[in-house]
Amino acid sequence: MTDEDILYRGPLGEMAQAKAGSAGLDPADLYVAAISWWSTAVAPAVSISSWPDAPLTVWTSLVRSDVPEGDPLHHLLHRLLNGPGPLAVHRDVTDGKLFGAAAHATRRADNAGAGTPTFLLTGSPFTSSLGGSRISGSLEGHIRRAWDGRHTLPTRGAGRYRAARRPVPPHVGSLWDPSASEWRGFLSTDAATYSRVLHFARRAAPAPRADSTSGSWRHELATAYGWAFNTRPILTYTTRAGLQRNAIREAEHRWDAALPERYADFFARIGDHVSRIAGTLAATERTAIHSTHVEAAWALARRAVLDTSHLVAMDQSAVEPVVKHLDDRLFGMSATEGEAPPIRSNAPEPEQWRPPGTGTHRKPPQTGSSAARKLKQWYQDRCQMCATALVLPSPRDRYSEAAHIRAREDNGPDIVENLLCLCPNCHVLYDAGARVLTDDHTIVDTVTGRLGDRIELHRWHFIDPRYLRHHRRRWTGNDPTPLASVPSAQPKL
Repeated sequence: MTDEDILYRGPLGEMAQAKAGSAGLDPADLYVAAISWWSTAVAPAVSISSWPDAPLTVWTSLVRSDVPEGDPLHHLLHRLLNGPGPLAVHRDVTDGKLFGAAAHATRRADNAGAGTPTFLLTGSPFTSSLGGSRISGSLEGHIRRAWDGRHTLPTRGAGRYRAARRPVPPHVGSLWDPSASEWRGFLSTDAATYSRVLHFARRAAPAPRADSTSGSWRHELATAYGWAFNTRPILTYTTRAGLQRNAIREAEHRWDAALPERYADFFARIGDHVSRIAGTLAATERTAIHSTHVEAAWALARRAVLDTSHLVAMDQSAVEPVVKHLDDRLFGMSATEGEAPPIRSNAPEPEQWRPPGTGTHRKPPQTGSSAARKLKQWYQDRCQMCATALVLPSPRDRYSEAAHIRAREDNGPDIVENLLCLCPNCHVLYDAGARVLTDDHTIVDTVTGRLGDRIELHRWHFIDPRYLRHHRRRWTGNDPTPLASVPSAQPKL
């Protein structure tokens, strides 16, 4: 295996190979950038069994030569991926104050239903000074906690901000593209900062060529995005993939033995990076983590290791034996793939929720009025069942109601996964059991037994099927097993 060998996996790999040529990019650069974007987009829903408390986000810096910057990668990714994975992008966040402003802006958009609780840092984190480029100490602290999954809101202004200590949007990613001279600022930062980022050197683009795909990757990514937020999985490893992950972690001490401390620290978290990339690729395919995902992840981490060693002018004879050792361990492993245990759900069981005032309960990410406000904003107060939009005189132009799927008196939570945007008539019919929904969101009239159409579903609205099953069991007495399809013999409404 050479440093140019990249194993393209799944719809992200297909997209990168198909779109890089027409965009004038190296496919591997677009692949790396897409993984960073996608991992950030699904991070609120997906985690990995080996480290469930850590976010899935893959942090990267794609270092360009000291030439005028072209169209940033995140512009292309916005056009390609913003449908299945919407993100807020904040460019050139260079200190803690700007990080706090980005966090506040993202949270406000999320609460208003106009965004998601994730954002991506792009551009460069460095500021110029007489001594070269550097990252501010306040920003270093924030991004280290963001990568680990521990967040506190940067305090700014007086009073309520310092007192509230509200959490920032819980998932932050990075897709930095600094110049080579800016990137050297990493050498003056704490190792805890630069080891949390995979560093790549941008490649020269091949000759431009036309797209070479049917575009099926778009549908696959949209499906995977919905699957992630519906199931909220904790991804498990197959037997072979788990052994490969262990081999990478066991090799981490070799970096310390082979390299000076100043350089060894760059590679202190390679095992974590490989796990996150493998989990991201597995999530796009809606499966557990297999050995092919780990091998594809290592191929990218391998390139980052070699690129970083070139960027810091490291002795290659010290790096290459460790890389070759891992190549031999991963690709020469004789263990069979084996079967992974079921992908465990990361979503709380409905029975865990309790109405306020009835005891200790876990607080959901979006609750109460904020969840209802977000839902109504998504649908512009249009009923998901009958498409009615009640128009009222000013100042309140429209009216709709947030209906609980699992009723509040049955410990149903005030979260968007348990809410529908309905008109008053449909709300009454649903609450009284005259209508239920199948797992594929088809309306069933329980009075006549006839089937209706599927409800309207916004791309960011993911309904937990367990709440649908609880509602069906309450009003029909039937076994609330998944109803993924509706028998065609039944009459329609």
